[in-house]
Amino acid sequence: MPNTYRFLLTFLLTVTLSVALSSCDRGAGEEVGVAQKFADAVASNDGPRRDSMIATQKFKEYFQNPYVASDMLTWFRSFYDYHTHKFLEPATADVDYDLSKKLQGALIDTDKIEETGMVMVKSPIPGQDAAFFWLVRQKHQPWRVAVVTKGESEVNFQ
Repeated sequence: MPNTYRFLLTFLLTVTLSVALSSCDRGAGEEVGVAQKFADAVASNDGPRRDSMIATQKFKEYFQNPYVASDMLTWFRSFYDYHTHKFLEPATADVDYDLSKKLQGALIDTDKIEETGMVMVKSPIPGQDAAFFWLVRQKHQPWRVAVVTKGESEVNFQ
């Protein structure tokens, strides 16, 4: 009987921990979803949807240059499958990553920043840097993408 109780106790503890940890999302799922929607817009070459999700003028300029836009399209398709609407590798979100100082004065809308975050999508190509989606949510605005970098790059928005 002691083994049965030990098994039952272990099982209940495992289930309880799994439920508790799965509910600790704290917005990470939402941020990954925004990154996925943006990646879908870029990879499917949907300019109006893509542009509506961009938060900075600097990033919008990337897509105004046809050569840079073409490179971005090719790069996004290397880590996102627009046919299945999924990233090719796992995506993780850092909801505590504070980008507000870096984005100050660089945003298209002047509304106050309420939240920022960073989503990392691993590259399926060995040796290639991950994609980092810099996200911002301003007061009265949906989540938007400030920029997407290859690796943990620094960006000068001015």
